Amino acid sequence: MFTPIIRIVLVIFSLIAAAYFYSKEDFVNMSMMLIAGGLFIYGYFKYGTVYAAFQQIKKDNVKKAEELISKIKNPDKLTKGHKSYYYFTTGIIALEKKEFEKSHSDLTQALDIGLRTENDKSIVLLNLANVELLREDYNKAIEYIKKVRQLKLKPLVESETNRIEKEIKTLHNNV
Repeated sequence: MFTPIIRIVLVIFSLIAAAYFYSKEDFVNMSMMLIAGGLFIYGYFKYGTVYAAFQQIKKDNVKKAEELISKIKNPDKLTKGHKSYYYFTTGIIALEKKEFEKSHSDLTQALDIGLRTENDKSIVLLNLANVELLREDYNKAIEYIKKVRQLKLKPLVESETNRIEKEIKTLHNNV
């Protein structure tokens, strides 16, 4: 949730506050500040910048999302939930860059790890259908659309599903 710079500032603040409380012989508050600093460091490794990058994807700010997600050096250390959204985010970024193989791989990995909401699952499946459409594998694209239809869809996802389905049928019939 915090960017690395904010985390560093919070850790430094915690250490300064701990030193202050130590000088006042207030060991309880000193301990609390050291624990807080430790939690900020722990959070950096377990949660990274996934949430911030995912929020940028939602705002359609792919460049900022890519900048934030690239700060995560070891996604394997993320928690299960954050790891799935890491791959969700990298998959969307790869799709925007027209790197279809990476996009397909990352989005599939996000699905396999597990996403929190049905809406997120439907968005990933819809993007996988879009990847297959762009790779001109219409049968796989139709399979993904069928999986999307099995989920409870929000209106925006439903309209996008209809649009992609229509595009698949148009292009599939022309082949």
